[in-house]
Amino acid sequence: YDRVVFVGNVERSELTDFYQRASVFCLPSTYEGLPLAILEAMAAGLPVVSTRVSGMPEAVVEGETGLLVAPEDAGALARALARLLGDRDLQRRMGEQARARFERLFAIEGVAAKHFDLFQEIVSGREG
Repeated sequence: YDRVVFVGNVERSELTDFYQRASVFCLPSTYEGLPLAILEAMAAGLPVVSTRVSGMPEAVVEGETGLLVAPEDAGALARALARLLGDRDLQRRMGEQARARFERLFAIEGVAAKHFDLFQEIVSGREG
């Protein structure tokens, strides 16, 4: 790991290439909902380093799919990144678990199936 690249704004059509070339995904926000960027990174099989704010812990499971740090704690963020960048096995394990978590909880097929089940339950309740 000899470099970090800050690319700025990236066209949506280029994102897949960036995710494929990355080792780790980092989003050190101080405020977020549930960012699509984190879900995209998880879908690409990347371990995530992020802050423990808003919806981040709903997506990223500390120590399983990535590492979460306190917002605005640059030292903790640096240590989390160094930990992942220094351990390829940990990167691989967390990346695989991130992808599996994305597929289980956030992929469109699973979300659609959950909505369908909910609608079926509502309709069944009205009929009975």
